[in-house]
Amino acid sequence: MKKRVFFLVLALSLVLLATVAVANVEGIKMYVNGNEVKSDVPPVKQENRVLVPIRFVAEALGCDVQWDEAKNAVVITRNSGDKFLRGKNDPAQQNPSIHTNFVKAADLLAVLDDDKDGDLCDYRDGHSGGDSIANDPLVVDTRLKKDYDAGHIPGAIWISPAEEIAAPANLAALKEALEAHVARGGKNEIVLYCFTAHTAGLAAGVLGAEGLNVKNLRFGYAIAWEGTKQADAPIYGPREDASGKPVPYAPAAK
Repeated sequence: MKKRVFFLVLALSLVLLATVAVANVEGIKMYVNGNEVKSDVPPVKQENRVLVPIRFVAEALGCDVQWDEAKNAVVITRNSGDKFLRGKNDPAQQNPSIHTNFVKAADLLAVLDDDKDGDLCDYRDGHSGGDSIANDPLVVDTRLKKDYDAGHIPGAIWISPAEEIAAPANLAALKEALEAHVARGGKNEIVLYCFTAHTAGLAAGVLGAEGLNVKNLRFGYAIAWEGTKQADAPIYGPREDASGKPVPYAPAAK
């Protein structure tokens, strides 16, 4: 009988300890750069220390976490400025709102061609004049340079491909271009575009995490602007080459 009572007391003690431990854990929250980070493994309070899951904290700081079986070690690496742009979302964004972060091609055309003369951003040197820069965002092409040179949205600039846009030098160049655009009277907003809006969408999320006001061209250049790929009704908007001359459409394009 005493033996049974002993085991019963021991069992109750373990349950009580577990309950106390859970109560302590439930009150612990993790914040990284002001954003709450939640994990499937809760923090543990032990001997006046709080033990947290390293993967969730490291990834929230923009690091990559891997298990090295050969070394029996956790390997944490971070490439400055990369922000997991290559195929991964920025983990610092806890509440993305991608559906409100698009610009339609027709709407972009309207603000770039205020006077509706077909000459976009014609406040540029060598153009007709008449458009207002006040409502114009800074339009940035995130495709390869050769694609930009072959044809791009009039007035758009090129800094780097989308995969490299968050590198420190490119990010600095982008901020400098935006400052110059705003100084000329332009809108403090960036519109990115790629071929189909996928990579530009990733870049927009990363640049948004850097504090920039960034939007993405819905369906991208090839689908919504140029109309060479079909997924939405294209507007067959104007294009220009590296020298600023208009790029004509081939007869089969429309």
